[in-house]
Amino acid sequence: MRLVTPLEMMKLEDMANQSGVTYDIMMNRAGTGLAAHLAHIANESQQNRLLFLCGNGNNAGDCFVAATHLAKQFEITVCLVSGVPKTRTAYTKYKLMKHVTVLTDHAQILEAVQSHGLIVDGIFGIGFRGELSPQIQELFAAAEAPDKQIIAVDIPSGGSGLIGTVADGTPHCHITVTFGAAKTGLFITPLSEHCGAILLVDIGLPESAFDALEYPITHIDMDTIRTLLPARPQNGHKGMFGKLLCVTGSRTMPGAALLSTQAALRCGVGLCCLASDPDVCRMLMMYAPEATIQPLLTDANGMLTQNAIPEILRIAKQANCILIGCGLGQSAEVQAVIQALIPQLDCPIILDADGLNAIVSSIDILRKAKSKIVLTPHPGEMARLLHCTVEEVQKDRFTAAKRLANRFPNTIVVLKGAGTIVAVSDHASINTNGNSGMSKGGSGDILAGMIAGLAAQQIQPEHAAQIGVYLHGLAGDCAAAEFSKRAMLPSDMLQQLPVLFGEFEE
Repeated sequence: MRLVTPLEMMKLEDMANQSGVTYDIMMNRAGTGLAAHLAHIANESQQNRLLFLCGNGNNAGDCFVAATHLAKQFEITVCLVSGVPKTRTAYTKYKLMKHVTVLTDHAQILEAVQSHGLIVDGIFGIGFRGELSPQIQELFAAAEAPDKQIIAVDIPSGGSGLIGTVADGTPHCHITVTFGAAKTGLFITPLSEHCGAILLVDIGLPESAFDALEYPITHIDMDTIRTLLPARPQNGHKGMFGKLLCVTGSRTMPGAALLSTQAALRCGVGLCCLASDPDVCRMLMMYAPEATIQPLLTDANGMLTQNAIPEILRIAKQANCILIGCGLGQSAEVQAVIQALIPQLDCPIILDADGLNAIVSSIDILRKAKSKIVLTPHPGEMARLLHCTVEEVQKDRFTAAKRLANRFPNTIVVLKGAGTIVAVSDHASINTNGNSGMSKGGSGDILAGMIAGLAAQQIQPEHAAQIGVYLHGLAGDCAAAEFSKRAMLPSDMLQQLPVLFGEFEE
């Protein structure tokens, strides 16, 4: 699914209008598509009455078209919350409505909300800014009763179509019917938590208009993964499925190495070697005997020293991908090791956790990499890399990811969190599955291992990142369903991967 910003949507509509798909035609298509979805919802929930809450912009026009269609089958009430429409196209559709009840008095509208089970929110569209009035908040509070359904038109009123913020009183909708293309804000928290299921209506935007977008954004879904994940040949052998080197773990953080290595193995890599502190290597043999090990020289705290560099480079010559960072710890020696490795490695690098921390003061070393580098920061690490605050990162996650990817065109940026973003210099994608039960130490190590295991199979690093974040979130959802969000552990996600890959293979 394509995603656009509100400004991009305005440009797309303008290009469509110039090509002959006029604003009037687009509104008719939006309203007709909305009506089809509403009729299905009403029939499924056995509702014969629908209530439209309409503002005074083009969102209201979409509602008027839908109301006209639905009035042939249902009892329709249209509430003019903000008075008569102000746009010419919406006003025309308002005047063409037939066989509907129109309300303008706030008290009557509130009473109607309280008495209807299916309520359509068409008050504000994607250009909303500011706050919801107390009167509108009162209407939405009444609409959120347990026995009611709220359907948003294009976007829940009060939400930002750009960055996903919400005003006080923004309704929690069961379904959002959006038009032309989904808006970026719908997939970013907290607005994503107000949208429910997102349904898309085609309004006839020309393909050439999308091709003209400066920074295209897409939503990662099951169809995306089916397209990107290659089939596993029947006559394969371990050499065909790549070799991964994991430079991870330390004496105080062995779990990061164990989880990331196990995740890589579960994603189908042919050969996987852990290069780490000797104690960590011995632990791995207990949990993942399928891997090989290469004990390295470490300091008194079990962290890497520069003496390990020659051995890492020797093993790396045979690798198709290298994972660096999970649980390495932070020291001047670890920093020196990572900064020495990046310019000398010939294959793709997945740089995670302490690998990212090691380059904060010398980030331009990324320019010296010979191959693609996948960076997997959480918001705190991203803030350090960009020398800004976590709040600035979270306020506009797409811009933060794009900023880093644009600075280093050889990187793929995986900005983790609710709505993980995979960004490169000229486009991005967002993943929206997963849940708060994954917010525990170790989840990021599993994701890094998954991406590395997939990239080692010579899947393009960007595609490996997209597949990894989607399956990681899906595994988290499966683990939460089995163990609950509170009790699930990241290691429970590992046990979901065989089932998920089995479904793809079927």
